[in-house]
Amino acid sequence: MFKAKAVLFFYQLITFLAGPLGMLFLMYKKRRDPPYGRRKWELLGFCPVNYRGCIWFHTVSVGEVIAARPVIEAFVKRHRKLTVIVTTTTTTGAAAAQRIPGVTHLYAPLDSPSALYRFFNAVKPRHLFIMETELWPNLLNKCQKHRTHVTIFNARMPESTCKAYEKHLDLVKELIASKLNMVICQSPADAERFERIGVPRERIFAVNSLKYDLKPDEQKFIKARAVKRLSGLKLVLGAISTHDGEEALVLAQYHEMIKAYPGLRLVLVPRHMSGADLAEAWLKEHPQLKAQRRTQSAPDLKDFNSQILIGDTIGEIEFYLGLCDVVFMGGSFIDIGGHNPLEPAYFSLPIITGPYYYNFKEQFERLIDVHGAFLCPESSRFAPLMVRLLSEGDTLSKAGLAALEVQQAGRGAVDKTLELIEKSLLRPAGESGQHHAD
Repeated sequence: MFKAKAVLFFYQLITFLAGPLGMLFLMYKKRRDPPYGRRKWELLGFCPVNYRGCIWFHTVSVGEVIAARPVIEAFVKRHRKLTVIVTTTTTTGAAAAQRIPGVTHLYAPLDSPSALYRFFNAVKPRHLFIMETELWPNLLNKCQKHRTHVTIFNARMPESTCKAYEKHLDLVKELIASKLNMVICQSPADAERFERIGVPRERIFAVNSLKYDLKPDEQKFIKARAVKRLSGLKLVLGAISTHDGEEALVLAQYHEMIKAYPGLRLVLVPRHMSGADLAEAWLKEHPQLKAQRRTQSAPDLKDFNSQILIGDTIGEIEFYLGLCDVVFMGGSFIDIGGHNPLEPAYFSLPIITGPYYYNFKEQFERLIDVHGAFLCPESSRFAPLMVRLLSEGDTLSKAGLAALEVQQAGRGAVDKTLELIEKSLLRPAGESGQHHAD
């Protein structure tokens, strides 16, 4: 107990001093994304609103917002009289959250005592629902002091993270596990890991990943399919949600692919705006490849006559997927952990991933097992893999159907999560429920 209090004291001291630096770091890191602008002060807890007893949903970036949106929308419809705020850390996540009807978006305060003091003084949340794994000591400590009920939903915990926590188990139990009132996990394996770090068994529930229940904008996909047909685009590879440095790897491999398939086009959609600039910088050194940006093209792409389309817009992921015949999911050739393969699977698109897909390990393993996705163990083997897949007749179409079956089979987590969230609203902070694992 004394050791935990001492560690928390020093952590609070360090984060108190580092708060302004954290704000500046985020502003610099996201400088090529939409800017924080005047709202940067929200990172330090200065809120433009003054609520009392609101319900708080916290997500991080655009992927988490999209996955959480069905739960948040259903919750708002059921509780129209409650004030609901949604916080994000990134500006791209903010853009997605602001499209959810009936909620107020704020940037999440940094895990600094002063920032959290200002934030809690303004909003005084009754319940906090955290998407996935945002377990910050100051935040959880503040929630406990304010009797704010904390629920982690769509929770996941990789084995490596669990082992790291277990090395300091007494501290983790005191500073984190004891302050979680409910944990709604993506899988029984995640549930078992949360129990290992000290969360009481009766507070842990296993449903499934919310990302199976995604509801993408099908009209954008259909529109892109029509554009693809009218533009005469026969064969298109998508590289979706690439990260800085990955663009060059993909472009270099694409350069090799077109030696075997000259008509192959590439739709490159970086995760961050900086990726578009990095792609253009690489292309300047390889003038034999022709590219154009989405923002510099006609809305219906009738002027698209290049080999490569660089997707530099926000909120059009379904449109880009609609142009594709096969999709590489980024963040997997470099150690990011991959991105959601269930989005292309929803549209019956076959998927390729690099070796780093641990953020979606369970989903990718299901897809790979049924040949709905293909593992490329290193970037230098991307071109040979693509050439092989393209030469194998109906392999890609069969893979797309297999991917869709996996996505559809996993649905149902939204309803189960909502049921548990409803139970948590009736339960005072600190009280737990019955164990449940499906």
